[in-house]
Amino acid sequence: MYAVVTLQDSDEMMVVASNWLSPDKKQSYWPPFKSPEKFTDAVQNRLNPETGGKPWDKLNISFHTEYVTFENAKEGQKEMKQQKERLNRGFGILKRQRLENAVGMLKNQFQTLPPVPPASRTDDKEELLQMLRDIKSMVQENSAMLKKLLKDNTDSEVPSSSTSVPNKEVKTNQNLPLKTFEDVNKIERELNTAATRKSMVKYLSMLGGFGPRDVIKNIMQRVLTDDLAKEFNWQGRGDKRPFSQLILTDVIRDAAFRRNVIRVDCENEIKKYLSYTADRLRKRPREQGGIGPDIPIVISPTPMDDDVELEEIWKLFTD
Repeated sequence: MYAVVTLQDSDEMMVVASNWLSPDKKQSYWPPFKSPEKFTDAVQNRLNPETGGKPWDKLNISFHTEYVTFENAKEGQKEMKQQKERLNRGFGILKRQRLENAVGMLKNQFQTLPPVPPASRTDDKEELLQMLRDIKSMVQENSAMLKKLLKDNTDSEVPSSSTSVPNKEVKTNQNLPLKTFEDVNKIERELNTAATRKSMVKYLSMLGGFGPRDVIKNIMQRVLTDDLAKEFNWQGRGDKRPFSQLILTDVIRDAAFRRNVIRVDCENEIKKYLSYTADRLRKRPREQGGIGPDIPIVISPTPMDDDVELEEIWKLFTD
């Protein structure tokens, strides 16, 4: 028998052998194999969940259903994934529609604001200043409402930043980015434990990004320096090392999946990122010593002093 389950740590849907499941079907043994081919063989052959007499680590899962054959289980997994993606797309469309409706409502409110009449008499000054205060108050209320809607939308649908700089509160015990092959070998050993792998998946998934390209770029920039990345390609052709065979690559897939990046898109973007490393290294000397093209320039508004600033606005009408 074979079961379709979802890993709670990564939200990835997988097929496992039924004899790997705990009696309550809330956990599953997990093989320590790096290669996807070895993992698939282990599932198909329903291997005993141990290596050298030592039981495999257990992962928390959500059980869906069981099938008699491996082929039927894979087909069921495919159908459930497609259904989940359709639901996610529908939910995303719904959220965007709600946001667009809210923005439209705010625009209508701005359009209905009374026009500011030109003032030519001194006794109109107080009336005009009061009108400006009312407009300022309405703008502040609407801005706060729009910020809340945008935050609610981005928290549930996309990360709040597309840059590769993680939130300062997001921490990991790993020394990233990796700079040498020795660093790679060290992290590969550490990722053999379920706890370290779970922590790394959570950390990388919080780096943010809009869409598959941005998500993978942020993760890869955090994981590898370009000087080390140029030593890898996906399959290890030529004198390069195979990135696809690393446990770290599985962790990146799991982290990207948390950002709604499916496996095939994740792998395609990793391949592109590795293939463009030489271009990034050529551009690097030109970008040193100045403001790079990816550094956003943020202009922070200064708080309005009611009487002073409104007096300045008044001068614009009377000059």
